Amino acid sequence: MSYLRKSEVKLGIVVGVLFLLSILLYACGGGSSSGTSAASLYITDDLSTNYSQVYVTIYKIQLEKASDQSLVTVFEDPAGVTYDMTELRGVLEKIGSIPPGTYTKIIITVDQQLILVEKVTGNQITADLSENAWTSCSNGQCDYEIVGAINVIEGQKVIVDFDLKQFVYDPVTNTVTAKIVVDADGSEHSGYYELKSDKYKLKGIIVSIDTANNTFVVQIIKAKHFVPTEPTITVTTTDTTVFTCDDDDDNYLNCNVSSFGDLATGMKVEIYGSYNSSTGNFDATKVAVDNDDDIYYSSCSEPARSILDYTGLSYKTEVEASGADPYTYNPDDHSITVSGSTYLITKETILKDETSKPERVICVDSMPVAATKIEVKYVQARDADGNTVNIAIKVEFKNSSSS
Repeated sequence: MSYLRKSEVKLGIVVGVLFLLSILLYACGGGSSSGTSAASLYITDDLSTNYSQVYVTIYKIQLEKASDQSLVTVFEDPAGVTYDMTELRGVLEKIGSIPPGTYTKIIITVDQQLILVEKVTGNQITADLSENAWTSCSNGQCDYEIVGAINVIEGQKVIVDFDLKQFVYDPVTNTVTAKIVVDADGSEHSGYYELKSDKYKLKGIIVSIDTANNTFVVQIIKAKHFVPTEPTITVTTTDTTVFTCDDDDDNYLNCNVSSFGDLATGMKVEIYGSYNSSTGNFDATKVAVDNDDDIYYSSCSEPARSILDYTGLSYKTEVEASGADPYTYNPDDHSITVSGSTYLITKETILKDETSKPERVICVDSMPVAATKIEVKYVQARDADGNTVNIAIKVEFKNSSSS
């Protein structure tokens, strides 16, 4: 089973499989410490075609005011927050707030070192960001500047995209040239969702368990207040460590995790405690199994295939069709045919029903029968046998009268 995000989550705040890594400045009605309305700062990612993990540590995000060139800090963590950016595809995570106003520049401060894990070989590469006209580095940190007018108002979305497919790694100099762009009105990222907020210090997927020593190893998804040197880390537990389920999961009351022995490889866990710099391990006081991936959801089925199974992805022109029966769906193959062409649906494909209000993201087995218009954003790719296939990135079901 997999999960569908609940429809009550706000639309338009998550990046889907568009091969981007994004920070979203989403203007909402919440209050700030100054008493004025604030915009929310989110971070998200999507896919890189070459790497299974891409680790980036963020220290600070600032915006330059147009009025006096002063800087407004909208996120800061001196010890850094590290993300496996590939784990953020299809979701957004709030990491700060931004006051409405007019800005001329965004400055993102990141660790100079990135960790890349090659998809095919599994090799780990620790590389430095390269300096250029928009990236300056000193003392192990780099400031990436994005210049351009940004008007932030209540209800507006401003998205900063780390375009991973345009990150260039040079093995000769062992450096990475980053590409970051701005979607000033958020128009390219509608129909998406945000992660729940949580207070854990480490999140990851259990890859091995040592029952003799009461330790386990996780593949890191997110690390707060320390900078990992490897994609994995050993987690130590004691007799006082609490084992449970994430308390905001829908099935929390049915949690069957209460001891170290209940852990299993493949579980996604949120870990509380602290990083031990002398051992390089993380000492856990609480381990919570995250059954819903921190996404608002209800149960539904989905295809087993992932877009990560394909190579040579290339964007194509969006297709659309209208009429009494604009598409056919093959439930055995989880594919959709529009105007004679077939598009494969993956577990990352976003399916959006706009035939009625409120608009909602749906399961693959809940496609509307009343839709009279369909729009498909897709890429061409090669499967494991080298065949060219069409992969649906986003499918929108509409009525012919809708825009």
